[in-house]
Amino acid sequence: MEQKIQALITATKEKFGLTNYYLHTSSFRRSLDIFENTTYILTTEWLPSHAKKVEEDDLNPPGTAIIDINVHTGQLKSILFVDNKSFAEKNIIVSTSTNDIIQWIEEETGLTYNEQFQLVEEGNGRLFFKECFMGIPVSPSGSIEIKYSQDGQLTLFSAIGQFPPKDKFKQDVPALSLEKVADLSKKQIKLIEFPLEKQKQILPFYGLEEIYITNDLTRTIPYEFFVNDKIQLAIDKIIYWDSPTNQSFEKTFLTFANDVTIEQVISKERHPNLLPITNPEKEQCISTVSDFLRQEYPNDTGKWILKTLYRQDNYIYATLKYNEHSDFIFKRKLLVIIDAENLQAINSMDSQFMLNTFEAYTTVKKRIITENQAFDQLKNHLELTPIYVYDKRLAQYILCGKLDCAFSVNATNGELVKLDDL
Repeated sequence: MEQKIQALITATKEKFGLTNYYLHTSSFRRSLDIFENTTYILTTEWLPSHAKKVEEDDLNPPGTAIIDINVHTGQLKSILFVDNKSFAEKNIIVSTSTNDIIQWIEEETGLTYNEQFQLVEEGNGRLFFKECFMGIPVSPSGSIEIKYSQDGQLTLFSAIGQFPPKDKFKQDVPALSLEKVADLSKKQIKLIEFPLEKQKQILPFYGLEEIYITNDLTRTIPYEFFVNDKIQLAIDKIIYWDSPTNQSFEKTFLTFANDVTIEQVISKERHPNLLPITNPEKEQCISTVSDFLRQEYPNDTGKWILKTLYRQDNYIYATLKYNEHSDFIFKRKLLVIIDAENLQAINSMDSQFMLNTFEAYTTVKKRIITENQAFDQLKNHLELTPIYVYDKRLAQYILCGKLDCAFSVNATNGELVKLDDL
């Protein structure tokens, strides 16, 4: 394996024309994909030959090349030239024409344009692509980004996401229409309070809560389903206690030094975040969260819901939501970080500090528009687009319709407003 690593480094230097560079550092890291596969990445940093040796805390000089390669496949994951400056002796891309860049991406990644990725943004020396399947968007979506300098030198390539093979898709023909989902559309109208910075007010707006609808209309998938890509254990437990505690809580700084060894690369060791949270660990974490709340929020018994537990690095993260109904777009959340070894809380993050910025805002509660009236205004602006969504139960992507709306209705005056303007 060490010979293979050295061969990858040598091939990288030759392939990207790094004759005017020298290898500064190399290291390994690992990542998880949606299929719970562990990928090992070799990261190499190349300094321009004229640059002085970089000290540990110094910034990389302009022109530094940082390149990520999949250790086991040799596939390029990303390349970045610092400050958009390249001293490579040859152009990595043939030309800056869109067709030539697309062809280069296909050769580099093994993907097929319009079948697995498609162009969505172009301009100012940048091309941005999104993952697709046979031209239909995918969720969660991967992306490919390309940047090049004025002299045509590649300065950035980044491929993020799964881009799975065809056998991961349950192919289907889009069958939904706005008429077929009309009843469901009406149920998705929600009242949401938005803070308006200019007016220093919090106003109520009716909008449509985005949702995925399966192509056969049998079920729906929440839009937030893929916001967090961690492997989460659902708890959904309201935390109560009889009395607070006199013990004090002291935060501990987190350490994220998770160096990957060559032995782990060789053995293709599974990512530690895949280690299941056992029942005894789950029960102890619930107890730990309860103790933490008794210390830090002694008067909040019954006011917090422990939503999930998940592993990350050396810790178990407990996510909590405040147990109250609120129409405000920003909900109060709490993250309790637990040491995975001794299962004791060592740190926390409370979104209250962000919510405090809105304390000076005036909340307007008066509404002259009903939910039905709002729907009548929004229904002509609804959008239903086909999209393949990953179904973990089937371990496949299934065809859905994404129900969305770019507008909202001001409940205080009936004005139709673009969500982007809020």
